[in-house]
Amino acid sequence: MGARFDLSHINLVGYLTDETGLAAPRSDLGTIGTFLMSLAYGQNLISSTQGSPDDWTRKVEDAAGDQFRRLNFQFGEPDNDRPVDSRRYLDPLKTYFTGYDFYALVLPADDHGHDDSTLRFFREAGFSSGANGLVLLPSQRYEPGLAQFVDPFPALRVLADQPVAPPGVLFWTRLGGACALSLGDAFDFLRHQLLDALSGGLRAANDVIAAQASRRRSKRVLHLSDLHIGLGEATQRRSYLKRHLRTMLPSIDRVAVTGDLFDTPSEDLRASFDEFRRDVEDGTSKRLLVVPGNHDMRAKGNAIGRLGRRAEYVTDLDWSPIDVDHDMQTVFFSFNSSETGDFARGAVSLRQRLSRSERHDDEIYRKQQVRDYFNIALVHHHPVDYGSQPTALYERILAKFGGDDRFLAFEESEDFVKWCASRRVGLVLHGHKHVPHLATVQLAQGSEVTIVGCGSSVGAEGKPMCYDLVTIEPATQRWSVSFYQDMQGDGSGFTLQNVALDLRVSH
Repeated sequence: MGARFDLSHINLVGYLTDETGLAAPRSDLGTIGTFLMSLAYGQNLISSTQGSPDDWTRKVEDAAGDQFRRLNFQFGEPDNDRPVDSRRYLDPLKTYFTGYDFYALVLPADDHGHDDSTLRFFREAGFSSGANGLVLLPSQRYEPGLAQFVDPFPALRVLADQPVAPPGVLFWTRLGGACALSLGDAFDFLRHQLLDALSGGLRAANDVIAAQASRRRSKRVLHLSDLHIGLGEATQRRSYLKRHLRTMLPSIDRVAVTGDLFDTPSEDLRASFDEFRRDVEDGTSKRLLVVPGNHDMRAKGNAIGRLGRRAEYVTDLDWSPIDVDHDMQTVFFSFNSSETGDFARGAVSLRQRLSRSERHDDEIYRKQQVRDYFNIALVHHHPVDYGSQPTALYERILAKFGGDDRFLAFEESEDFVKWCASRRVGLVLHGHKHVPHLATVQLAQGSEVTIVGCGSSVGAEGKPMCYDLVTIEPATQRWSVSFYQDMQGDGSGFTLQNVALDLRVSH
C-alpha cells in the first residue's frame, strides 16, 4: 500500500498510522481541507489490491471524500486559518492506515517530485509488501529546505534523533522500532532483510528495524539559556529543571548555556552556578559550554554607559572563545555579545570575530580534519528580529509571548551573521529573548545560517520553561533541533512541541 501527500500534512498522516492513543495534532481548516482533498481526488494512492473488490485505494478515496464534504472547505476563505478539531475528520480514515507490520516514510531529494529513485522505492515497497506495509511519499518539501513540524508523531521524533540526508527512508512499526536510512541502504534493507522478515509477522519486522537503528550514533547538544540564578521564580523552577535533566545527561554529548546565568551578577550566587556546572560536567564528563549574557554583566541586565556594568564577573564564568570537540567532530565558537550596548542591547565586536578566526585557523593548522567539522556559534543576543523572519505554526502559537525589541536588539548583527556564513557555521544558538525561535538567514552566493533561540529554561518573566536538543550526524553534518517546553512552568512536564529537520539535498 502507498500514499503520496504534501510534506505539510506529515503529522496528519502520522496520526492516521498511530495505534498508541496519540493526541490529534493541532491544525486548521485549510490544512485539513487540502489534506482530505489530496486523498479523495488527487490520485495519490497505490495498492496491490487495485481493481479488486477489496480495492484499498477506492475505500480511502471514498472515506476522504465523505469527510471533505462534511468539512465544507473552500479555497481562499479567510476562515481557513481557524483551528479545528482534526480528530473529528481524521478518525474515520484510521482504519485504512493502521494494522500494518511496518511503515515507511520516503524523504524526496528535490522540491518538485522529479526524483525517480524515491518514486521507484515508493512503488517497489508499496507493491512488494502487499497488505503488510504502508509506504508514504511526500510530494514536496518546505522552502527553503528546512522542515518544521508541530506536535511531531513518534516516528518523526526518531528522524530527529537520526538525521539523514535526502533521499532517504524512515521505517517504523507500532511496537516502537524505527530507523532512518539513506535511499541506497533502504533499497538493500527492503530487499534483503525486511521483506524476508515480514513472513515472521510484526515482531520480526520490528526486530530487524530496531537492529538497524542500533548501528547509528548521533551526537546531541542540550541547549539551555536564561537561568537567571537569583530570581525568585527561577530558583523554585531550577530544582525541578535539574532533576529533569539528570535522567537526560547520560545521553547528551555537550551542554551549552547561552547567557543570563544570573539575574544580577554577585559573589553570593556563584555557589549556585558552580553546583549547576558540577552537575552537568559529572553527567556528561565534558566541560560546560557557556557564554555571558547582559544579566551576567549588568545590574538586572541593563546599563547606560558605565552605569550598572559589572564586567568583572564574566571571567568567573570560565568560558572559552573556541572549543574543538573531536569526538563530536564539532567546533563551538563562543561570543560575548554583552560587552557593549546600552540598556539590554548587545553586539559582537570586530575584535572578537578576528580572535575566533585566528584561533580556528590555528586549530586547522594543527589538525587538518578540523576544517571539515560541523561549526556551531554560541551567543546571547538574538541575531535576527523575531518579527522580521518567516515563522512556523509553532511560533505563531507562541506569538502572544512576544515583546518589544527596541531595548533588546543585537546591534550590527548582519556583520556577525556574515562572519558565521564565511566560517561555515551551520547553527547559531542564542538566548536573551525568552521565546523559542528558529530562522534561516539567506545570504549572497547561496550561503545561509540557521539561528535557534532557546527561550528561558526556567520560564523567566512568566514564559514557558524551555530547552532544545540539537542532534548532529557527524559523518554527513545533518542536524535537527527538537524544542521542549513545560508550558505552565509548574512541573506539569516537558513535552516535545516542535522539530526542525535539515532536509536540504546539499549545502
